[in-house]
Amino acid sequence: MNSPYMGKFQISQAYKGAAHDGLDLVGIDSKEIHATATGEVVFAGWENPSNHFQGFGQYVVILADGRYYHYGHLSEIRVSVGQQVRCTDVIG
Repeated sequence: MNSPYMGKFQISQAYKGAAHDGLDLVGIDSKEIHATATGEVVFAGWENPSNHFQGFGQYVVILADGRYYHYGHLSEIRVSVGQQVRCTDVIG
């Protein structure tokens, strides 16, 4: 798996659940989030616009080679739906 950070990071939480498994990561050198795959942005915004404290908050979904890559808990989104991104492009 490629890292969404260009520098050092640490795992802040591992999640294993019925709906999905995942890792929460925290950047140490930089807080910028980079795409880990080349593909198309299919979602960029609040998961739940009426309650910003629920779910992933601001997040981005990239479709690449038939797989969906989810990037959640972002403080800022730097891409838009329909945009093509390359691995390592800044997305948040």
